[in-house]
Amino acid sequence: MNLQQFRHIVALAEHRHFGRAADAVNITQAALTQSIQKIEALCGVQLFERRYGDVTPTAYGEVVVETALAAISKVHHMHRQIKLMQKLAAGRLIIGCDPYFAEPIVTPALIRLLNHYPNLEFTLELGGWEMMQERLIARELDVYIGFAYESMDTRIAIENHTLPPLIVFGRSGHDIMRVERVTAHDVFQYPIVVPKASLWLRQRLETTVSHLSEADEPKRLPAYLLTTDFGIIRQVVRNSDALAAILKRSLEAELAAGIFARVPLQEINFDISLVIATVARHSVTPAAEALLNEVRKEIASVASDDH
Repeated sequence: MNLQQFRHIVALAEHRHFGRAADAVNITQAALTQSIQKIEALCGVQLFERRYGDVTPTAYGEVVVETALAAISKVHHMHRQIKLMQKLAAGRLIIGCDPYFAEPIVTPALIRLLNHYPNLEFTLELGGWEMMQERLIARELDVYIGFAYESMDTRIAIENHTLPPLIVFGRSGHDIMRVERVTAHDVFQYPIVVPKASLWLRQRLETTVSHLSEADEPKRLPAYLLTTDFGIIRQVVRNSDALAAILKRSLEAELAAGIFARVPLQEINFDISLVIATVARHSVTPAAEALLNEVRKEIASVASDDH
């Protein structure tokens, strides 16, 4: 049964007269009669009783009328939602993001977008590729922003970007700030507080540390605390001898205020490979495209920062 037939059912139930119902749907009375007869034949039951010029739904007809009203309402709602989405007046987006990029990249993009389109709804979920890849493929996420991932599934489309190296930081007045030439070995004498590093970042760091550090230096990166919350990382670093790493853009205000200081470590100084990932061969929603445009602007801004 199609939408036009549903409209014929609803019109007849509303007007209770073939002539008036036909006028309401802009067809002839004969055409409406034929349409109703076809629907009744399709259902195998009588849907309307005709007596003394009055037409009323049978018990079967009431079920069909109720279904028709619901179907028409859903189609109207569908068209309205499409129009709202096109105008970015409605829409819901679930974003996956590596913790390193949530604050300096995604948050400013979200702020700009929500200021222009306050009716959009966003969910931001933090984590690395190891926990997000399958969710993206299953379309539980609309987009993922994170470190490059060598074992990228072919069902995922990626857009590559490059950012400046992470900086190592600690509280102002930390003993390590007085070291003339800080090495990786010096850094790892203190507790390390970081998000769980992606495989790409972990391999790069471990390779660099193994190459540069003393012979007895462990190849695996030590970590005092792993958390996706940079607010917790800041609190721990500010109130202890722990050190952490972050994109400089995330820490500019606190560095300028003297709350934190940058550890003068030059050994770990490689650019960061960032990817924007979506499901291959699937178009993104207007809301997702608007967000990605803002994310690209923020990536370009961060990429211009001095190393």
